[in-house]
Amino acid sequence: MVVCIKDTPLYQGFYNLTDHPFRLTPDPEFVCMTTQHREALSGLVYSIYTRPGLTVLTGEAGTGKTTLLYTLTDLLERRRCVTAMCNNPTLTREEFYDFLLIKLGVECASSLKSRQLISLQEKLLSYRAEGRPAVLVIDEAQRMPLELLEEIRLLMNLETPKEKLLQIIMAGQQELGEILRRPELRQLKQRVSCVCRLAPLSADDVREYLQHRLSRAGLRKQELFSDQAMQMIFEYTGGIPRLVNSLCESAMQTGFALRSERITLSIIREAAKDLDLREPGVDHLKLVGNGAARAVATSSAGAPVTAEDDAKGAAEEIRIVTDGYTARQRSLGFLSNLMERWR
Repeated sequence: MVVCIKDTPLYQGFYNLTDHPFRLTPDPEFVCMTTQHREALSGLVYSIYTRPGLTVLTGEAGTGKTTLLYTLTDLLERRRCVTAMCNNPTLTREEFYDFLLIKLGVECASSLKSRQLISLQEKLLSYRAEGRPAVLVIDEAQRMPLELLEEIRLLMNLETPKEKLLQIIMAGQQELGEILRRPELRQLKQRVSCVCRLAPLSADDVREYLQHRLSRAGLRKQELFSDQAMQMIFEYTGGIPRLVNSLCESAMQTGFALRSERITLSIIREAAKDLDLREPGVDHLKLVGNGAARAVATSSAGAPVTAEDDAKGAAEEIRIVTDGYTARQRSLGFLSNLMERWR
């Protein structure tokens, strides 16, 4: 069981950390810009920059969509953009417009939709004159009722002859794509100008992800997880970042309880058992580090790892390839340059 006091994990001092590395909240400070996250974020920023109207972000549950959206809104607000973030789209039509007007700073005393739309358009035109794009971000969009999806389509009609006045980003799980393919939503689907996707992390991405989050939490030299341990984390979680966080959090709490300086394979197995994660079938050799083949934690027959194997894995020097990681983090400079050109 994970125990925290005021969001500070008990293991923080033991492992010389200055922050909580595996919290489940979507903190932009901890976003790890893997190749696919960089491409998705760049696509979202570019779509807003060119103002085509409607952009869709899809991905399996736990792949980091919400964290990416908070990273995006943080970038936009630094550029004085007007943003409205909706995390719970299961609203009625009246509640949706009430939310939208409040978030976009629109004053309208009338409850009539016609007057609300007039007030909204006037406010969006004033933002445009100030050079401040207005952006509506809808998370968990696969849960939106059909009547709200129709309202999204109608909001696309708020435009000038050259551009949309309100940029809309809809993010959701894979079924969002299936919903948009429904015949009755074909007009909305035709308005989608860009689709960005997030997939589970690869094994290399998981190693990069752990290095990044531990580094952001104050552990500059990552020596807690061996290559075998990180491979095991990948296999238990399937590369889903949310599960990676949960497993690592539980493992570090267990490591703290055992006063273990390293997170060993047995600790990870115990943490995975506590979280009811399915034990991976391991019948393979994995490429680790610089590409040299190395046998992973169990044999093709599924034999358990011995204590000697555990100790060997824990004592082995950690090899994290950081060149690609560093380059991708620097790629955020591309986004900054793009924002600087924003007018």
